[in-house]
Amino acid sequence: MSTITTFWISTTIGIALFTLTLLFGYLHTTYGIDANFLKWLLLPTLGYAITIGLNSFLQSTVCGKVRFQQIAMGSLTVPIAILFFLILSLSSFIRSPIESAIPYSLRAKYAGLFAVGFYMFWAGMFGESISSGFAQSCPKA
Repeated sequence: MSTITTFWISTTIGIALFTLTLLFGYLHTTYGIDANFLKWLLLPTLGYAITIGLNSFLQSTVCGKVRFQQIAMGSLTVPIAILFFLILSLSSFIRSPIESAIPYSLRAKYAGLFAVGFYMFWAGMFGESISSGFAQSCPKA
């Protein structure tokens, strides 16, 4: 049960981060809002908040009770993974395989956005996969 739950929670975090990245990019291209602020501050913060919520649900389901300090410490892997993948996505060498898969008509405006979103998806997947291990270790009475 826990492997399936971990998969779905990790996928949920990954899709949420991908969607937030696209939303932030849309706000930047349409309204001129500073995307760097959104990427570097809000993505890790929102990823951490979503992870705490989902890991609390996971721990209450598996263990029957929630130990918030354990969840808060274990959930730090997601913002760390987000920041790591954001730093990686600064390199055009890392982004180019993803950007080249974008249709040519969208490439000029959205290729970088989809590349960062791709890496944010995997940051959520990897970070939550590690984090859910902390959530599934039941606190002692």
